[in-house]
Amino acid sequence: MNNILFRAGFLICLTTPVYANDMAYSDPEFDEILSRDITELTVTSVAKRSQKLSDTAAAIYVITQEELRRAGAYSIPDALRIVPGMQVAKNTSDRWAIASRGFNNTLSNKLLVLIDGRTIYTPVFSGVYWGDQSTSINDIERIEVIRGPGASLYGANAMNGVINIITKSSEKTQGNMISATTTIKGNGLYEARHGGQSKDGSYYRVFGQYVDADSWYKGRTGFRIDKTTHNGNSYTFQGDTYGGEQETDLRVPTLTSPFTSIISSTDDSHGGNLMSRWNHTLSDDSSITLQAYADYYGRLESNFDQRVATADIQLQHSMRFNERNKFLWGAETRLYYENLKGTFTASVNDRYNIHSILSAFAQNEYAIIEDTLYLTTGSKFEYNDSTEFEFQPSIRLAYYISQKQTVWGAISRAVRTPSSIEQDVNILSLVTPGPLTEYRILGNPSQRAEEVISYELGHRIQATRDLSIDTALFFNDFDNLTTIGSPGASYIAANGNTIIPYTINNLGYGNVYGAEVASSWKINDDWKLSGSYSFINMQLYVKHGAA
Repeated sequence: MNNILFRAGFLICLTTPVYANDMAYSDPEFDEILSRDITELTVTSVAKRSQKLSDTAAAIYVITQEELRRAGAYSIPDALRIVPGMQVAKNTSDRWAIASRGFNNTLSNKLLVLIDGRTIYTPVFSGVYWGDQSTSINDIERIEVIRGPGASLYGANAMNGVINIITKSSEKTQGNMISATTTIKGNGLYEARHGGQSKDGSYYRVFGQYVDADSWYKGRTGFRIDKTTHNGNSYTFQGDTYGGEQETDLRVPTLTSPFTSIISSTDDSHGGNLMSRWNHTLSDDSSITLQAYADYYGRLESNFDQRVATADIQLQHSMRFNERNKFLWGAETRLYYENLKGTFTASVNDRYNIHSILSAFAQNEYAIIEDTLYLTTGSKFEYNDSTEFEFQPSIRLAYYISQKQTVWGAISRAVRTPSSIEQDVNILSLVTPGPLTEYRILGNPSQRAEEVISYELGHRIQATRDLSIDTALFFNDFDNLTTIGSPGASYIAANGNTIIPYTINNLGYGNVYGAEVASSWKINDDWKLSGSYSFINMQLYVKHGAA
């Protein structure tokens, strides 16, 4: 299979404000960033600590609040169109296909997405339900997008990238905000927010949101509380809940002529989460973060129902051994509970499941030559009840030619663990007459993890005060890619029909390579011109035994 994709896009960020009544847009901290070089932006996703974007040994792009506002982004998926090298496609009014460096599909199963450190990657289908992630654009501080593996810190499923959505502290959203956005089709997004400060010095915000788009609608409410004390402690407590419905038409196979039918239904989507985080500064060179969250979502659809509850606890400790070594380690435990209910066309054998993940990571940054050459090594060590132990190391090298120019390279291993559906599904995909034959796709309990060895090389330069250029080259070697096997031996079912099974397996492999170039030219304080070009070549194959 040889698939070559060329994409060249240019985005002009105009000065017209989309939401003129948000007090946080006059944030003096951001005004200071605007006056500096773009490479002075601070990011946290690459090393799980604050560092200058220019110092990162990864292909990372930051969508700032200013870019979100000026681009008029209607939703998070819409905002991701800004990122060079990202493939963003809209399938229906609330279903998106988003990917980095290939393998784009509706659920984006090789891309890990986080909101304030909480994963929104679903273990049932391996992917993200973007229509359920209607975090207010007004409340987003920035979106950090890593193109390429991030598994050494974030674990399985961060194969081709990590999207980290970071919302504003409630201290930055004081006062009242009301926003209404409509389209020429009559779709609407309506939001309200109130922020204040309590007597004990805590800042808070509460918000509500309603979305009405084509054949679906959704409401969301939530809160956030932030407090910082004088003894090196900071606390965050936040949560939200949502619910909505969508009218859908689904074509499914049937056992009677004409052997296919369209089912019209109203699908239900709802959920909520609570998260708390504690940061404690031990010294100038040492800090601890403890985070815990609980998450629930339910999707009740015409052919498949799923309810998933998640509990997660994370600990992270950063320290500095000496002037040359910055060390970071952490541990995490996560528990999923699944309640799945299928139909005749899509069913599972095990309706109730409990899955657990235990993991730890360690990473060290060593200054080979201080202020010039840095080596970062680390790995995630993960145990799950599907593929058991997974080892995901990386090694990154950054060479600072000058304060305005950096060359970096990286070698990483990452995996994607199989979803519950891949291991346990029974899908009726086709029915043919004479004699009546059912073609079914079956899950594989022995499904292995997909894996990639990734090689990256990048160059980043602030050519002038107003012009920056970021280039990345990559070569990804994939193995154990998910495929559907050749038809197995047919058999006669209890209803007298002939069954021809196709079992999901891991017989795919191949190479994906390409290049990404992004440039930004700040013409003046109110006008910035951005351009990007990406090239990707996918050479994928299947071993003997795949359909």
